[in-house]
Amino acid sequence: MSGSLEGKVVVVSGASMGVGRATAERFAREGATVVLLARRKLLLDEIADTLGANAVPIETDVTCSTQVCAAFEQVAAQFGRVDILVNSAGASRIRLIEEASDEDIAVTVHTNLIAPMYTTRAAIPLLRAAGGGDIMNISSEITLDYLPMMTLYAATKHGLNGFTQAMNHELRRDSIRVTLVVLGAVGDSAVHENFGPGDLERAWPVWEADGYLTRMSGTQLLTSARVAEVLYEVLTQPRDLMMDVIHVRPASS
Repeated sequence: MSGSLEGKVVVVSGASMGVGRATAERFAREGATVVLLARRKLLLDEIADTLGANAVPIETDVTCSTQVCAAFEQVAAQFGRVDILVNSAGASRIRLIEEASDEDIAVTVHTNLIAPMYTTRAAIPLLRAAGGGDIMNISSEITLDYLPMMTLYAATKHGLNGFTQAMNHELRRDSIRVTLVVLGAVGDSAVHENFGPGDLERAWPVWEADGYLTRMSGTQLLTSARVAEVLYEVLTQPRDLMMDVIHVRPASS
């Protein structure tokens, strides 16, 4: 029998767009108080207005340790606990590694790997204060195959996978479940915002020739709302059930 999110305190990184936003919306509908972490204040205010009293927007660059600490200090002062942390912020650059600038590397590594470390570190005491809880990290099925020109993204998501596995063992004694969600391609994600002019046009023929799109993504794409529904179902399972890795993709894949 599944549980409920009524009255739970849920922190969502990358909450202003894509899977993060859809997750915040889904959880708020179930009565959770959703703390929204994202960099862009206008988008944060927009979703907060939509969610109403269930939303707590905190303008936060999750790649900045100081800002993450300040955000969780605010959560601690206001609620004293966290029940669920969803790390959904992500960044991707289409680059051969020899083409990658320092900024390309820094943005991808810090957003996809360092940021979940910062948020997890800050959330652990508040999860313990709640008597246990959940951490959910959003990865990609790029870690199951090879996609040309996406080495930075793949490497950081592989790192996130390893971090999740380690945290699963490290936090189990505290009744904190840590789940990795491996996603297929999401059609309404904001990943395209990371691409520069002409990047996708250059890469698409290479991807088609490689066959990755057929092997992994298939002919259909996930929607953020559908992913959010899966996350809800996983996170409301009884506490005696552990789901270490969830792979979500369209049935046509």
